[in-house]
Amino acid sequence: MAFAADTISVGATPESRQVLDDAEALLASGDSDSAYALLKSNEQTLAGSAMFDYLLGVAALDSGHPNEAIFSLRRALLVSPDFSGARMELARAYYETGNTAMARSLFINLLDESPPPRVRTVITDYIAAIDAIPAARQPRFLPFVEFGGGYDSNANGSTSDQQFMGFTLSPDNVETDSAFAAAGVGFNWSMQNSSRLGTYAGARLGYRYNPDATFVDAGIVSGLAGMNWQRGNFFGRAGADAYWASRDGKENSSYAGLDALFGRRIATAWDLTLGVRWGALRYADSIEVLDVNRLLYAFGTAWRFSPLGSFGAELIGGSDDAQQSGSPYGNSKFGGRLSLSLPVGQAGQFYAAAGSLESDYDGLFFGGPRKDTQLTSLVQVEFFNVMTDGLSIIPRLRYVDNDSDVALYKYTRYEIGLLFRWTPR
Repeated sequence: MAFAADTISVGATPESRQVLDDAEALLASGDSDSAYALLKSNEQTLAGSAMFDYLLGVAALDSGHPNEAIFSLRRALLVSPDFSGARMELARAYYETGNTAMARSLFINLLDESPPPRVRTVITDYIAAIDAIPAARQPRFLPFVEFGGGYDSNANGSTSDQQFMGFTLSPDNVETDSAFAAAGVGFNWSMQNSSRLGTYAGARLGYRYNPDATFVDAGIVSGLAGMNWQRGNFFGRAGADAYWASRDGKENSSYAGLDALFGRRIATAWDLTLGVRWGALRYADSIEVLDVNRLLYAFGTAWRFSPLGSFGAELIGGSDDAQQSGSPYGNSKFGGRLSLSLPVGQAGQFYAAAGSLESDYDGLFFGGPRKDTQLTSLVQVEFFNVMTDGLSIIPRLRYVDNDSDVALYKYTRYEIGLLFRWTPR
């Protein structure tokens, strides 16, 4: 059901134009199964046309193939992001697959585009159904298993210098590259308690093995829980999270904290957010000089330039309050971060982020002041439902450049990895 204002031009041969006309006629007559069969038989040659992918998405949805409809409609929106009819059908497809949060968000955005009265009525009916039906308020439990591996140029995050202030450093404190293997299990749980309030929780158990740097083999147990809310153009969340980490089979560090976020939608495609996080970071007794209480805050904005694409920017500030008397590890922090998310084809999502964080330490290190500037970046692509439902493949590249006034803490590091994640459906 495209909005009346939608016009999608298709450079088509008479034969392909006939396929589209026949499919439209079949859909208009209610024969979605025949329309689906006709369009599927021509997918290899006609896919990539916004109108073809739109009609295939509608036919797939109306003939009981909502997951395939999502892929086709996403493909149509890659070619024509302003195709409101395709966004309407994508919202319906998400609704049919049980992803009511995504469906509701798309329906709300469509309301801001002044749809015709008949279409507005359909949209408001869907929103009312999402807010009212019991199914939308049942718990959603998604366990996952993940494994992967790759290469780390500096597994221990250390300087490449062999000596510091005339002393020869231990090999454990000098840059060591290694392949790595990692595995983890966990779950994500959520429940929409009402049209305005939802709750969530999650946990993960993971381990990473570095055959050429086993002294930094790491295990981690982490968890989080909280709630999110929305009222008109305002939204937010509040929660708690914690982790316990080991290094080389021994307890290394732990963290427990609280975080809160408040946001406002200031236009159809723009959000402003303010976030605050506080937590206690504690280390093993032998290195408890590192213990700090951490306070971070962030002011950000996000621009949703397409149904599946967004760009974000945020300013970050805060401080670490050292807990041991005389510890030099207290510091103040300031930096920023940029992020970009884009759809890739019909079943993938690209994500990239880059940031800079400056930490100005309170105490002296080896008789001098210390200021670190850390540049970080991440690029990854997640491909969904590869070979089987629920299996994602995620190639990623990470890079860290930590510049410091103290040579001992100056290092660079890059990591190339491939992660497989399976979520049973």
